[in-house]
Amino acid sequence: MEATGVSLGKAALGGALGYATSKAAEEIALQLGVERDVNFIRDELQMMQSFLMTADEEQSQNKVLTTWVKQIGVLAYKVEDSLMDFGLHSEKRPFLGCIPRNPGDRRRIAKEVKELRAEVEDVSNRNLRYRLIKESSCSNPTAAEEQASIASVAMFGITEARFATFVHEKSSVVDLHQLINSNDVNLRVIAMWGTCGDIGKTSAIQEIYDDPKVLKRFGFHAWIRLMHPFNPQEFLRSLVRQFYENSHDEVGKPSFNPQEFLQSLERQFYENSYDYVGKPGKETSVGAVLAKMEKMDQSDLVHVFNALLCSNSYLVIINDLSTIEEWHCIKKYFPDNKKQSRIIVSTQQVEIACLCTEKPYQVSEFKQLSCDQTIYLFHKKNSVGQVNMGTVSVAMVDNNDEAKAATVEEKLKVNRASCSTEPISYRNKVATSETDTALPSDEIHEENPEPNIAGEDKICNSTARKKFDRSRTLALADELLCGRETEKFFLIKLVGQPDNKKCCTVISVWGMGGLGKTSLVRSIYRSQELGGWKRAWATALRPFKPEVLLRDLALQLQNTIQEDPAGATTGAQKKSISVMNLQELKEELARVLKMKRCLVVLDDILSTSEWELVKSCLYNAGRIIVTTRENSIAKHCSVEDKNRYHLGGLKKDAALDLLKKKVFKDNSEKTDLVPAMMEQARLILQKCDGLPLAISTIGGFLATKPKTAIEWKKMSDGINTELEINSELRTIKTILMRSYDGLPYRLKSAFLYLSIFQEDQRIRWGRLVRRWTAEGYSRDMHGMTAIELCRRYFDELLDRSMILPGEGTDRYSQKINSCQLHDMIREICISKAREENLVLTLEEGCCLSDTQGAIRHLVIGSNWKRDKDVLESKLDLSHVRSLTVFGEWRSFFISDNMRFVRVLDLEDTLGLRDHHLDQIGQLRHLKYLSLRGCCSILCLPNSFQNLRHLETLDVRGTHISDLPTTITNLRKLQHLRADGYWDRVKREDDIVDKHENYINRISTCQTCNVLLSRGHLFLRPQVLDAGLNRYDIFNLYRFQEMKLDGVVLPKGIGKLKALHALGVVDVSGRNGNATIKEFGELTQLRKLKVGGLSYRTINELWSAIAGHNQLQSLTVEIGDLHEEKNMLDGCLGEDLLPPSSLESLALHGRLVNVTKWIHKLQNLSKLVLTNSRLEQDDAIQALGVLPNIAVLRLHYDSFRGTQLHLQRSSFPSLMVLELRRLYKLQSVVFEEDTMPKLELLHIGVCEELKDICGLSALKSLKEIQLPKYGDSLYSKIFEAQREAVESQVAEHVRVNIID
Repeated sequence: MEATGVSLGKAALGGALGYATSKAAEEIALQLGVERDVNFIRDELQMMQSFLMTADEEQSQNKVLTTWVKQIGVLAYKVEDSLMDFGLHSEKRPFLGCIPRNPGDRRRIAKEVKELRAEVEDVSNRNLRYRLIKESSCSNPTAAEEQASIASVAMFGITEARFATFVHEKSSVVDLHQLINSNDVNLRVIAMWGTCGDIGKTSAIQEIYDDPKVLKRFGFHAWIRLMHPFNPQEFLRSLVRQFYENSHDEVGKPSFNPQEFLQSLERQFYENSYDYVGKPGKETSVGAVLAKMEKMDQSDLVHVFNALLCSNSYLVIINDLSTIEEWHCIKKYFPDNKKQSRIIVSTQQVEIACLCTEKPYQVSEFKQLSCDQTIYLFHKKNSVGQVNMGTVSVAMVDNNDEAKAATVEEKLKVNRASCSTEPISYRNKVATSETDTALPSDEIHEENPEPNIAGEDKICNSTARKKFDRSRTLALADELLCGRETEKFFLIKLVGQPDNKKCCTVISVWGMGGLGKTSLVRSIYRSQELGGWKRAWATALRPFKPEVLLRDLALQLQNTIQEDPAGATTGAQKKSISVMNLQELKEELARVLKMKRCLVVLDDILSTSEWELVKSCLYNAGRIIVTTRENSIAKHCSVEDKNRYHLGGLKKDAALDLLKKKVFKDNSEKTDLVPAMMEQARLILQKCDGLPLAISTIGGFLATKPKTAIEWKKMSDGINTELEINSELRTIKTILMRSYDGLPYRLKSAFLYLSIFQEDQRIRWGRLVRRWTAEGYSRDMHGMTAIELCRRYFDELLDRSMILPGEGTDRYSQKINSCQLHDMIREICISKAREENLVLTLEEGCCLSDTQGAIRHLVIGSNWKRDKDVLESKLDLSHVRSLTVFGEWRSFFISDNMRFVRVLDLEDTLGLRDHHLDQIGQLRHLKYLSLRGCCSILCLPNSFQNLRHLETLDVRGTHISDLPTTITNLRKLQHLRADGYWDRVKREDDIVDKHENYINRISTCQTCNVLLSRGHLFLRPQVLDAGLNRYDIFNLYRFQEMKLDGVVLPKGIGKLKALHALGVVDVSGRNGNATIKEFGELTQLRKLKVGGLSYRTINELWSAIAGHNQLQSLTVEIGDLHEEKNMLDGCLGEDLLPPSSLESLALHGRLVNVTKWIHKLQNLSKLVLTNSRLEQDDAIQALGVLPNIAVLRLHYDSFRGTQLHLQRSSFPSLMVLELRRLYKLQSVVFEEDTMPKLELLHIGVCEELKDICGLSALKSLKEIQLPKYGDSLYSKIFEAQREAVESQVAEHVRVNIID
């Protein structure tokens, strides 16, 4: 898990480095003479990025480090802004070969680069002053590692040691001096382990090691930090060197006879080594001895080492022991010479600590550094069960394999005694087995406010304090099943379905946190309807360890199968599971699963790699149920669609029932809410959006309050604040935060960006991903464009349930084109973005006192009072990257300080006029501009030629009918979106309508009065609208509404080589032929929409785009549908074909040669036909052989036959079929095996359609949509259609009536 600040720091550095390492930055730096400074800045940022890539959760808990990370993020933004600002000067035409033209600018830029370098250097040096990277690179365990440690401490006696410490006084901790200075003559190994890695251990050992009284007892002493990988030869050489060096005290006087020691060394060297010419060495100087020692091989070193230790006692400190293999190698070097020798081993792994110590061992608490940092000692136990060290009471552990197995076995047996009916044991004590720390992600958890025993709050570590007491939620689990009867029935049926395959069936249940996935699956797990299945349940721990999960499953299955005499196992077999290695566990589990029909539940799988580690071991299981939050994991586990179940939110009635059940408890069925309370309940449930966790928790809170509408209104109005400050509701946020914490850094930044949008707003994916791209969240990669990468981000957030499909989205289509945020998820998004000062939203009641530093993204809400003073004096807008406006526009929204704005989103803004656009023309860094829905915009100003970095321009929903010539200067433009007259939606704010109404009112007067009125309007534009000036009136006078299919482009559009999406473009009039020819130069096009075509231009269009092998989406529309010569495909055939890369094709016009070319479009997945006038049945059959077509929409007059006959094996991939306004269609026939994947059948108004046959042949059909008949002329026909459909379809097929 990674801190938000670290994630945003990585994203910011990625953007800064992306520009700092670009060719443009290199060229600018070279011409300005500051290349060394820019190179230094680039290198430092790379080092900072490398550090942040290794940052983890523990680093984020360091406040100093967190501050530094934030400073890196701020600096990265500043570097990127400055470098891009310098880049603007490279766009000026050179004057005498100099860039920039103004020498004063050159000096200013050079000075700013120097200052920027100094700032980067200062931030870098700050790390050195506070040793941040050194500290962060230590081997402190992460919280996940602590969790795993807690899960296994019971096996090694830690729990008992904690309890023993609690029972006695604090002063009774064990004394390390006593263990070292004991009179025991045998060699003793003392292992030291801490709950927080190495913290405190080194200083504790150093205190002993520096004590002269301790060292006086030993002839030799040495301190070794192990190198990884372990090198035995270097280990021995270091020991021998330290033995000699440490044999003299600090004033040079020998602490024992050094001459005797030196002679011993010399004798050993003389006997076992020769110099480089093969002659025995004779020198006895210290340097000579050490020099010869460096040349000795390992066998000679061992011989010398053993000779030295045979007759002397020794104290050896071994630090950072990490594997048992290292210990096995080390311990053979140390003989037990019966001289009271001691070895102290420091390790970060509790299992290693227990294995190093003589058996049986005991565990003692040595030192408690803080409430979550405790050091323990593992040492040889005395002959009695408990040993008193002063007043110390210490737990004893017998660790021979058989006893250990029996002990662990017994603990796990108690935990799983009722596993056949209850998957998890719920207890209120410190974890005592490997499985006790399991936390299903979808249960309601409540924090335990009181420790179970006095003092436990002092000894539990940080991870343990974050745990939730599952026993307190057991009673709540069934409440999450309220309204889940249908889901439970479906899943039980899915589990019990007959399966002839030999391999197991994997069923995946997925959905966002808090939906009750675990509770639902538990109810199925306990269900008696499943008959004689043997059952086992395991929740994945973090970090994921397959051996822990497999051991848990094996023990559970043994406990259930042994009750059956045929499956009974011997005691020896049963006990051995506790000490089996991974391979043995796999074999044992395979053996057990073969014996009986088994149901296995794997709860809370978080990655595909976790599944891959265990799936091969579960091959013999009859059924496996996996719960996960991510669709991608569900798809990986369950290949077949039918075995994946997406759990959604509760329906409105079920949600209300759950709320009433929680608030009124036993009287819920008898309670009818008064209208005022019902309205507040509706508002509360709207916030919960069907999330059982939120409904149940809020209902429980309201149960403690007066049952009045006023009290409920307080909750509905302040629910966002309550989630932050109310401890009873904090559980909701904590559960949902797990999904956010699991996001990779690239997705965290993209997710927090969503806090810009309004509550319940439907966010189009195109709008979102183009904004992401403009902000630098993705860049073109090898084989993938930035937009395609952002689309992957969008889909991944959907799969992780962080965003939901937008309301009204066709869930049967292959792509989801809009999204929404769940209200609870949105609150997390907003709070995290606010913490990082990422997004500031100006709205009613917003608090500006907490706003510090530069704002990155500014949002002006529709209910903000539009206070000019706030923007001009109270906010730092110098580094604003994006400005998003909802509601009314004001001219002061854009100021001279906003030099670095990249995204200006004015979609559906009210009051925006033509004269306001000149301000926008000064935003030279602008990459994304949306004027969509600004219906009073008539034309673009010439100042737009300054927007040379613009990538997206969206003018849909405006009155712009032609684009100025200056648009051809925008060479980086990738997306140019416009629409035609017929696509525009009338709005109250439309200035054109206001002007027409004004003129119509005076049209009854004489012509001279009309002219005078127009002159008066020009002098006083406020008469028409308060926001107008004379420039706007002049544009109105020259404006002439043209009923075009799109926007008219100027000549030279072929210069925009970077265009990816273009349209709708009207080619019926001025520049039409020239525009079509220039389409051939736009080879990067992925999406093209062209209207206003005729028989004179259609051939040129197909010829121009025939070679566009990257074109994926094409819309072509004939201008005059009544002209018989206007055929869309009259020229298409073997010699001229549409681009084979097309995936989506929409054709509006007559088709005559479909069978000659359609079969070439093998990649086509979506086809929309309108006014095509297809009459031959063979044309439909030609469409049916397309292998990948998933969506087919036959609209107005696209098929003129009386019967639509869909033959066997046609349309193998079709998922959506729409038939609308086919006026001559009388019958539709589906043959057997046609459309095997069809899920949605949409039948619109087809007045003559009476017979629909063969619906039972559509095996995958889920929904049929029929027109609403009401009081229309065709109500009897529509009703007959519904009756015919309902009589044929299965129960699971929904028949919906839509407008």
